[in-house]
Amino acid sequence: MRLLIPASVLMVAMPAQAQFWSELANPKVEVTLVHPPGLGLKVERLAFAPSRDLNSRELADALTADLVQGRQVEVVDRAHLDAVLKEQELGASGYVEPATIAKLGRLLGPSVLVIVNVNRSDVSRNQASKEERSTDHKTKQEVVRLKRTSITSLDFSATVQVVDLSTGRVFGAQRLEDAPSLSNSSYEGFPAYPRDSDVRRLAFETAKVKVLRMLLAWSEVRKLTFFDDDAFGMAKAHERLKAGDLRGALNLALDGLEQSKRDQGQKPKYYPRAHYNVGIIRVIQGQYEEALPYLRAALDMQSDASIFQTALKECQEAIALQDALRQSERRPERSEPIPARAESRPFPSNPAPTAGKASPEERLQKLQELYKKGLLDKKEYDAKKTEILKEL
Repeated sequence: MRLLIPASVLMVAMPAQAQFWSELANPKVEVTLVHPPGLGLKVERLAFAPSRDLNSRELADALTADLVQGRQVEVVDRAHLDAVLKEQELGASGYVEPATIAKLGRLLGPSVLVIVNVNRSDVSRNQASKEERSTDHKTKQEVVRLKRTSITSLDFSATVQVVDLSTGRVFGAQRLEDAPSLSNSSYEGFPAYPRDSDVRRLAFETAKVKVLRMLLAWSEVRKLTFFDDDAFGMAKAHERLKAGDLRGALNLALDGLEQSKRDQGQKPKYYPRAHYNVGIIRVIQGQYEEALPYLRAALDMQSDASIFQTALKECQEAIALQDALRQSERRPERSEPIPARAESRPFPSNPAPTAGKASPEERLQKLQELYKKGLLDKKEYDAKKTEILKEL
């Protein structure tokens, strides 16, 4: 029995198949996209608030080490910040008030204050067994083996809050959640559990990347197709690209495009490719606005080409990222006085509150606000509430 396929289906399937082979057959070029800081704020100088426990300090130390090594921003020495806080009696009650923010801004200059709190870092262990069946090639007999696995897991939760001391703006807390695990397996009894420190390191590395992307611009490499056909000098342009000669590649691609406008005797697929290649080289150069007309022209000539659609989308995203990056570099002027908005409520900077100027009633109210904002988990909230109630 013969299967009849409608001609309309074949017409749709063939271009898609051709595009699939085009993506496989043609080389890829790397394009770097620069993302703006997640907070939309250009950070040039920052300080980490004193940590309230060992885990929080460890994460702050890891972030400090990366920032110092990368030399992208100036990090205020912790000893200097501690001395400023102590001298000015700031944060003595365990909270940073809007007035304190303004005072820190005047003392430290244009800086960003980062408060890192690890709320939960709980390790758990469990074991599992699983039968694995296979066939012995020599005896053809079924072999059953018991695979035993020991697993170490971590329940990790942290919050990060940022204060722009130049403007007094307090950013809402960002919660970092993670549940990494590592396992060891053996066919001869249960193996040793993976080390707690190794699992904790996974959580800290993930948290560190997220925080750094909040504070700093970061780059991402993506790969786009470049056509290296012999027609219109595309192969020669690709050779220049491989050699790192962007200017030479662009000149050859532009010459090829002009040739395509004069020579109408080539295969139809080559004409949009000539436009596309010029656009891709512009994208590699970071000239996204200049690349748009060429990529749009290629897509107009072959609207169903997924390669052209992807490249145009990447170019448009790059333009949006550039605009966001420029916007983040425009630091607004400080507005005085600092408004007591919901996002400017007090937040923890030091260890648990101790007796000071604030009354127990006031501290209970502040504690409840922190819990509602998600800056404290239930366990931490109950513990501190009990501690304050003992003073009443």
